[in-house]
Amino acid sequence: MNRKSIIYTFALLALALTVSVSARQTITPFGRPRVASFDNHKGKSFKYYCLVKGQSLGFAVEGPAEIDVRTRAGLNQTNVTADYQIQVWEEEYLVAAEKFRSKRIDGEMIGSDLFPAAFRKVNFVGQAGVHNYRLWLVSENIDTVFVRIYRSDPSGEKPVKVSMFPLQYFKRVHLYSKRNQTPYYLVNKNDGVKLKVDGPAEMIVRTRANFSNAMEGRIGYTISIMEGDQEINTLSATTSKSLTMAYQDYTGVVPSKPTEFIIDVPAGSHTYDFLLKESVAETVSIRFSLPKQENGPDDTQ
Repeated sequence: MNRKSIIYTFALLALALTVSVSARQTITPFGRPRVASFDNHKGKSFKYYCLVKGQSLGFAVEGPAEIDVRTRAGLNQTNVTADYQIQVWEEEYLVAAEKFRSKRIDGEMIGSDLFPAAFRKVNFVGQAGVHNYRLWLVSENIDTVFVRIYRSDPSGEKPVKVSMFPLQYFKRVHLYSKRNQTPYYLVNKNDGVKLKVDGPAEMIVRTRANFSNAMEGRIGYTISIMEGDQEINTLSATTSKSLTMAYQDYTGVVPSKPTEFIIDVPAGSHTYDFLLKESVAETVSIRFSLPKQENGPDDTQ
């Protein structure tokens, strides 16, 4: 390999490293939280912010984004193991929550008299738009956790779906998972959802029937799509209960597994009304999105 080839190869490696590093951004919390640096005794140190039990730590993120909250429990001289939970809230909604156990490791927290534990992290996905999150510490045996917050653009091979928000709805609920909380809108035979969309477009409609505690097996439902006084389409599905998902703020029901529909919206501006036409379930939850022309995580909730 000649000298020019070597220089060109190193230039490409430097460019790749620059792109990789710049893809992940460090988030600074609101206010002026206390700072401590983790020294790993191997020549490297990392800046952390102090999250104290009973006090939240707020930060803002513009989505869509993947958020990585890295935590290290702060241990006193007599404590070698930390048991704690990190909760992420957006307004009154729980976005993510993870329980951890971690043990003391070699190293020190410069700027604090506490000893560091092994790092643990909370990952979740932020939807499109600007979001204000708050971190809370829940624990019986520690009072402080040191945190670093990262934001990165969505990665993966499946297209990002940009959420759409209705013009009118009678009730919004939130589906909770370990990684995220996702808004849905309820429809029944009397109250529906009104949505405006500009075409041409392929609109993605995701639905979940809501099972009462007494309902078992599979059930069917049909949603009517109205434009003015004309029914232009119907969405029909047969489904069963989800074994993994639950609502955060809608009690007494269990969501079904999701069904996804693709609606071809013609050119022009359209206002659609979605109403429950036939169903054993009293309500069906519905949400809307449009595919975004770039790679990112699938909106599977």
